[in-house]
Amino acid sequence: MSGTPTTALNLGALRETPGDDRRRAFEVFLCRSLAQHLDIPPAHRIARNRPLYTQGIDSLTALTLQRTLESALNMPVPAHHLLREQSVGELAATLSDLVDRT
Repeated sequence: MSGTPTTALNLGALRETPGDDRRRAFEVFLCRSLAQHLDIPPAHRIARNRPLYTQGIDSLTALTLQRTLESALNMPVPAHHLLREQSVGELAATLSDLVDRT
C-alpha cells in the first residue's frame, strides 16, 4: 500500500488509488480525525465496524468532520453522509464512491 495517502488526503492521488486501498486510506484518515475531534486517549481506538453515533459522533462533531474532509479533499462532502447510522468502514466506502463521481 505504499503510495496510498494515509496521513493526509490528496484527491488526485486518491483517484489513482485502487478501490480497496482507497477505502483503507479513508478509514485511517477518518479514525485519526475522529480520535482528534473526540479527544480519544491514545490507548483507545475508533472501532471501524461500529456505528459512528455509538462512538460519540453527534451532529456538531459530524459538521466538524465534514469541514475537515472538505478541506482535505477540496470537494463537497454532503452532511447527510456523516449523519447516517454507519460505521467508519461504511463511510470510507461512501467517500470512495464520492471520489469516483467527482
